[in-house]
Amino acid sequence: MKTSDFVKYLQRMIALTDTGLTFTKDPFDRERYEDLRGLLGEMLNQASDLDAEEVAEVLNPTSAYATPLMDVRAWIVEDEKICLVRGQGENDWALPGGFGEVGYSPTENILKEIEEETGFEANVERLLAVFDTNRFQLQSKQYVKFVFECKLLDGQFQENQEIADLQFFAIDQLPALSEKRITKEQIEILWQVYQGQKEQYLD
Repeated sequence: MKTSDFVKYLQRMIALTDTGLTFTKDPFDRERYEDLRGLLGEMLNQASDLDAEEVAEVLNPTSAYATPLMDVRAWIVEDEKICLVRGQGENDWALPGGFGEVGYSPTENILKEIEEETGFEANVERLLAVFDTNRFQLQSKQYVKFVFECKLLDGQFQENQEIADLQFFAIDQLPALSEKRITKEQIEILWQVYQGQKEQYLD
């Protein structure tokens, strides 16, 4: 069994203990879930590349039914170059976007993220891809990553609290990427979908 598959099983079992701790009324079951959670945490710590902070995040009870989280990203191309942003204090780059916020639809979330991170108003053109982070960038939580093709309208980039820089890069001249946010493989898939060489990607 591959290490990544084993970590996914642990992630799934920890999620089940989350749900059990949320809904159980029996104190003995609660004790069993907590014991099981401790054992799974030790296994995750030994079997994965997650750091101590990420393992602690996995083990932090949700007090709700465990479910994947939402991440939204903007695919913006101008003159055959891809828009990437670099966060404050970071050296790596990513597509604009972030975690989905409650009360907003996925498209409302990405428009909000674009305005906050780039200073631009934008239009959403289409959904290019839905990525499962367990497939591309296994980490402490599982995310469903929605990537929308967007077009910038009025605005101007200014350095802000979140983002230090915004630049456009050719597909064959990509900088170092923040791989928990977007990988080179994902960008290549998105480029193919954008160019019409591949159907909308759903995985």
